[in-house]
Amino acid sequence: MTEILPWGSLGAVSKEEDWGLGIRINPPPSDGRCQVCGRHISELKPFGGPGDSLAGDFTGELLVKTWRPDGPRNEEAEKAWKEAEDVAKETPEPYDHLPWLIAKYGKEKAEDISFSVQIHGSIGASWECRDCIILDDDEYFEKLRLIEKVCHRPTF
Repeated sequence: MTEILPWGSLGAVSKEEDWGLGIRINPPPSDGRCQVCGRHISELKPFGGPGDSLAGDFTGELLVKTWRPDGPRNEEAEKAWKEAEDVAKETPEPYDHLPWLIAKYGKEKAEDISFSVQIHGSIGASWECRDCIILDDDEYFEKLRLIEKVCHRPTF
């Protein structure tokens, strides 16, 4: 029989010992680092209290799980996708956007458009410190790009 052990919060970590407890979907990072800035929990300032700009009280926690788009917004791709959707509305049968996009933009660009729109439209868990969790999506992806460039760490 599987035992689910108590844990401070299903979406927060306050100490390194929390890593091995219980069964979790989207568990905290095994290296104990913020998934945005890469700082280890030993370097992090804990979340404050009810005054924090988060819904809920995460007092004392070092990392909190949040949900982010899997990829950055690409306005050019979204505009092209919207144009394909408008064409689809005029078609009585089920419509595949990709052939229309390929005809207009070429195969490689059409696949990039499709991928960009889809990846931004899906979300994933991200374990973040108090400094990173307040970033909006544009700031979040900019910080990931900077970390990738400086630390040579793949991000997205």
